[in-house]
Amino acid sequence: MLYDSLNKKLEFYEAAIAFFRKKLQDAPIGILKAVLSHRKTESYYQYYCRQNGYDCTGRYLKQNEIAFARKIAQKEYYQNALAVAEKEKELLQSFLKASDEQALLKVYTKMNEGKRILVEPYVLPDEEYARIWQAKKYTGGSFEEGESEYYTKRGDRVRSKSEQIIADRLYDAGVPYRYEYPLIYDRTNYIYTDFTVLNKRTRVMFRWEHFGRMDDPKYRRTFFWKQSIYAQYGYIPGVNYICTFEDNANPLDIRVVDKMIRKLLL
Repeated sequence: MLYDSLNKKLEFYEAAIAFFRKKLQDAPIGILKAVLSHRKTESYYQYYCRQNGYDCTGRYLKQNEIAFARKIAQKEYYQNALAVAEKEKELLQSFLKASDEQALLKVYTKMNEGKRILVEPYVLPDEEYARIWQAKKYTGGSFEEGESEYYTKRGDRVRSKSEQIIADRLYDAGVPYRYEYPLIYDRTNYIYTDFTVLNKRTRVMFRWEHFGRMDDPKYRRTFFWKQSIYAQYGYIPGVNYICTFEDNANPLDIRVVDKMIRKLLL
């Protein structure tokens, strides 16, 4: 996650540098000098345009030239910001080039297998981390006698065709999931989340609820209640919480499911 963050920061500075350079192409010539002046009950600034660093005083800018003064001040900001952005870019590039994201992991993976099975590493390989995460024991929700039976490719029993579709798309994408993994709230109460999923790369755990009867008023009240509980316990849509929806007129869109998986879980 650290390296992802640093690469995003590098992209931010690269975009900023391109922006500043483009803006400076049309910037006016001159250096702005601002002098604080006073008159009776107020203070104000007078502006002068200097042609170069040797021009100590410069030409006084009248009130109707304030727009020109703004352009010169903006140019100075762009010049200073460009210098800072270029420096930050250089520092980030140097660090990313010299550092090895997998350095600690390699200490473990390069060990003799006989020794490796005896140690507890500080950093686990993604697949090993996911395997341990997936293997956690828990008690999910129970099924009533006579409920429809739907089974996923992985062999899990789920409650609807849409849940079967979501589970199979996760499975096909190689995303670890737990079905109806409980969220404990108010110490003793439970919400059995439809899917609790793991992004193996970032190791962020997401809760995924599929709301499949949004045309039912009573069901919608449950939806709003659940949203409140999830928010209280730190599950924010698009950050670590995913919602999908359907009703009789609008079935689950598999394209949306796939897009959620690609955007947030891979």
